[in-house]
Amino acid sequence: MAFPPQDPSINWYVNFFADPSWTSSLFNSVLIAVVSSVFATAIALATALLMWRRQSKLNQSLVGAVSLPFLLPGIVFAVSISLVTAFLGLLGSLAGIILGHTALLVAIPLVTARLGLGQVEQIHVEAAKLMGYSERQILTKLVIPIIRPYLVAGALFALIISMNEYIIAFMVSGFSIETLPIKIYNSQRYGFEPTLSVGTMVYMLFSLIVLSYIAATGKLWSLLGIKE
Repeated sequence: MAFPPQDPSINWYVNFFADPSWTSSLFNSVLIAVVSSVFATAIALATALLMWRRQSKLNQSLVGAVSLPFLLPGIVFAVSISLVTAFLGLLGSLAGIILGHTALLVAIPLVTARLGLGQVEQIHVEAAKLMGYSERQILTKLVIPIIRPYLVAGALFALIISMNEYIIAFMVSGFSIETLPIKIYNSQRYGFEPTLSVGTMVYMLFSLIVLSYIAATGKLWSLLGIKE
């Protein structure tokens, strides 16, 4: 590995996509990231709506409980979730890793969903009620369209983090499943070859595309606390 690169070539990209061990690890990472981010966003949306409708200390405690995994040191939560997955018989399975990532990532779309709900004016809700909208219609025709960009942004942030997450995946995989970060780390341990750099480039390109999309939709700056 050297910078600037010497003798540039696409051969290592060819090796990456021709090697089933690398492509399967990439597929595992994408599958885990997509499913866990969808589950995390659904849980976050339900929690955020519950808080928005009924403000109480119990709901605040619920938010704290949902956000706790993200606030704990990574290794502490990884050990905890490995014990849970072992108890459920999911250790060494994709389902176990998805469970761990879902629990870890809920806090991210929860924050963005609550930011989105802050944009919903109570006067608009009251106007919808006066027009005869049911609670379900208020939710589907007023609230969800307003917070949809925030939900999508939260889900995409969760997607990026899940793609790059190593500790939970390593602890829960039981050496039977390789995600892309695990494959990169193992390849570095067993002897460096430039193919693993292709894995890092794939992740960096993926993150760049996702963040560019969020920025293009106009919500990235507001999510970062910057006035547009």
